[in-house]
Amino acid sequence: MRTRFRTKDQLDVSNCAAWILLLLSAIVLTGYALNLDPLESFVTQSAEMKANSAAAVMLAAFALLRRKHRDLPVYSIAVSLIGALTLCEYVWNANFGIDELLFVDKHYFRFPGRMSQYTSFGFVLLGISLLPMNARGPISRRFSRVLGLLTGALGLLAIVSHAYDTHAANLIQPHRNVSVPTALAFIIVAVGVQYANPSEGIVRLLHAHNAGGAILRRLLPAGLLISLLLGFVVAHAQMQLRWEPGFSIALAGEGVAACLLAGILLTAVGLERQELARGESERRFRLAAKTAPVMIWMSGTDKLCTYFNESWLKFTGRTMVEESGNGWAHGVHPDDLDECVATYVESFDRRQPFQMQYRLRRFDGEFRWIVDTGVARFDEVGSFAGYIGSCIDITDRKLADEAVADLERRILTAQEEERARIARELHDDINQRIAMLGWEIRQLDRRPAGEERRSRKSIDQLTERLSQIANDIQTISHRLHSSHLEYLGLEAAVRALCEDLRKQHQVEIALTCERIPRNLPKDVSLALYRVLQEALQNAIKHSGTKQFRVDLVADANEILLTASDSGSGFIVQDGLRGQGLGLISMRERMRLVHGEFSVESEPGCGTTVRCEVPIANQLLKDDVAIPVRADV
Repeated sequence: MRTRFRTKDQLDVSNCAAWILLLLSAIVLTGYALNLDPLESFVTQSAEMKANSAAAVMLAAFALLRRKHRDLPVYSIAVSLIGALTLCEYVWNANFGIDELLFVDKHYFRFPGRMSQYTSFGFVLLGISLLPMNARGPISRRFSRVLGLLTGALGLLAIVSHAYDTHAANLIQPHRNVSVPTALAFIIVAVGVQYANPSEGIVRLLHAHNAGGAILRRLLPAGLLISLLLGFVVAHAQMQLRWEPGFSIALAGEGVAACLLAGILLTAVGLERQELARGESERRFRLAAKTAPVMIWMSGTDKLCTYFNESWLKFTGRTMVEESGNGWAHGVHPDDLDECVATYVESFDRRQPFQMQYRLRRFDGEFRWIVDTGVARFDEVGSFAGYIGSCIDITDRKLADEAVADLERRILTAQEEERARIARELHDDINQRIAMLGWEIRQLDRRPAGEERRSRKSIDQLTERLSQIANDIQTISHRLHSSHLEYLGLEAAVRALCEDLRKQHQVEIALTCERIPRNLPKDVSLALYRVLQEALQNAIKHSGTKQFRVDLVADANEILLTASDSGSGFIVQDGLRGQGLGLISMRERMRLVHGEFSVESEPGCGTTVRCEVPIANQLLKDDVAIPVRADV
């Protein structure tokens, strides 16, 4: 897999090198066109750059600019071809007519317009190094960088020979030495080739934020520039002072050693600071991971986990050794393991973030739902280093979501059941009775004259039945909405409710009301009324008894409602988990008014429903009802 990383600065280096080469070749060709010798050599009394060399440099610049395009081989092969044909001319002692193809050379030693053997060989290497710059295979790109370094080394040697005035270093008889512009072009092209793939080779090390990058950035200038400068100074001092060659070599060696030693010491100090900073950063991470309220894990490039923080270990009750590698998978629920591992492996291979939910065994053996989020992590040089993730226990949230969903289902079911009950009462009872009443009225109208007494009796009966229908409709209305509660207050509404239930179901309800404020908030009154209504209806339906007790008492801080019976009772937990909505709705109503709700019941021991709602002290400053006890 080919790995690339790009920054804006790194992308521009190869292009900048190409534009510099274009400028250099343009200056030389302008010198030929205008017959200006300084533009051809850059340095007086030195060899000039040949026109073919300038053309080859221009082609190399185009190759760098077009390194990502299909026409790259055209420019790179042309560069190598210019150098190879020139070498063939030297080997076969021939003239192919290419030396003065662009301009006539007026400054020649033996072969007019022909570049040196040294330069020709450099262009052959240069063209071959440009060709595989953008190859798919890493070996080809590595080969390109190696040839680029060799080309740069040739250019550097030529520059040194000019600086030290030792032209024999690049002089191959019978031709003159390499020109300064050509040597500079070799070095610039070598830099452009190295930066063509900045995520690889020496460029990657040079820009790496690690020990290797620090050493390279510090020692590379010292090893090149300072060494060359010291050699230049010693060489010219020897010419002026006529030192012995051995003394000059010893002096240059000591100077280079001193510079390198200084660079090594500075590098050691910098590396120590980086190591201390890295250690401090790692300690901060370990401390943060240790004290984090979430579970944190890390894995290496082999997909095996290498680290778990204390929150994870405390949750699972296992050691780091037991959890490392694939040991963590032993705690995953068997039904979730395959999907969990598949998600992890697939995301790991694609280097993509992931989030998954699965059940993980806690230290007490209970499986808890957790949400696991993982992301890929990379080191300082951008290389993939594994994954890091965090986990949160969401069991309570899932249970709450399930409870809300179940509550919504129960509410919808209760609404439909209530609508069906009201519809049955209206259709099967009220509607039938009204229809029968209408039929009897029509029969009464058909009776013969003279039966006034019998008609009067029938009218009285019809009137009584009509009154009963009105009372039944009023009862249904009170179930849906209590007008007593809205206009007369909580106490009156509670009395009316107990009276209606007594008449409807033939039961006895002992009611006690004490110090009930008349100006209770509407939400508190409605909540207490609905809880009592639900509690009494459940008790009448399920308790199996006919005697009930209701206590509604208020003091300076709270109002207490208690509804009890001595009937059959039930298991409270079963009632909460059942399909009905009674207990849940009562508890939710108390929660909305910041009250407390409790149920005490056991099979055969009756049931007691208790509600406590805090009320404001100023409510009791108004007139309150006189304490009263009534058996209704």
